[in-house]
Amino acid sequence: MKSTRFSFGSAATFLGALLIVVSLSFSLASCKTADDDNPLPQGVEELSSDSPLIGKWKDIYDSYNTYGTYDTQISTSFIETSSYDKHEGQIYIGKIDDYSGYIYYQLSTNITGYDNSNQPYTIECKGKWSAVAYSNLKSTSVNMCDAYNSQSKYDFQNSLEECISLYTIDNGYFGSLSTTEFSKISD
Repeated sequence: MKSTRFSFGSAATFLGALLIVVSLSFSLASCKTADDDNPLPQGVEELSSDSPLIGKWKDIYDSYNTYGTYDTQISTSFIETSSYDKHEGQIYIGKIDDYSGYIYYQLSTNITGYDNSNQPYTIECKGKWSAVAYSNLKSTSVNMCDAYNSQSKYDFQNSLEECISLYTIDNGYFGSLSTTEFSKISD
């Protein structure tokens, strides 16, 4: 009798330990990071807080400064451009090299567009994607240009991947990149 009781106790202990091991295995196997759920396309990364792109920038046309003393402000959590206003969310970059590349962001609000008669209207674009190209990046200056193509105004993309694919210099966007120089006025 004693040996039977002992084997039931051993079996219960073994099954309890097995249940714990199996539970832990499932828990660890189902752990995911944010990167697992939403991996970034190759060559694209989150804008880091030590990037020289961070700060307030004004272009060479002081009389046209959009926000008082500056035209563009870039942060890791928002971007504000003279063309498309301020949009909050994670900012991404795709570097061509250490001095040039693209800034990608998701539009957090609808924007105001203008028709051929310069009449304003609302562009339904919240949740879509846009980009800024940059070149000649230095600590105090950069050339930048919003994604714009006169043949297809306000054609914001539905995903980051579509944005990366469409918004390129070769596709006719960023036509004024080489002539639009910005100076950094603050970090």
